[in-house]
Amino acid sequence: MCATCRKKARSAADHERRVRRVYGLGAGEYDALLAAQDGRCAICGGVRRQRLSVDHCHRTNLVRGLLCRMCNGRLLTAARDSAEALRAAARYLEDPPAPRLLGRRYYQGEERP
Repeated sequence: MCATCRKKARSAADHERRVRRVYGLGAGEYDALLAAQDGRCAICGGVRRQRLSVDHCHRTNLVRGLLCRMCNGRLLTAARDSAEALRAAARYLEDPPAPRLLGRRYYQGEERP
């Protein structure tokens, strides 16, 4: 086996051990979950460039699914795992208050000296 293939195999084995130890997912369960999600992030639907993260509830430790780093590390973190915060964000995006109050205004860019 060449050095590149050996490195990939070692990385895959390390990932499988970590997923088993940290999340309790047995052999093949990560791959089964990935296949059930069509290889995509369960939130944004993005196709993975890097391995998807195992998402879990920090309150209950329940494994929820596989997410890209942006959705897991930023979106859910910013919302503090609150479904209501995410619903409020969706309502805001669908019906922002400024156009109702002020009419349509558009970002003009930064003034530069």
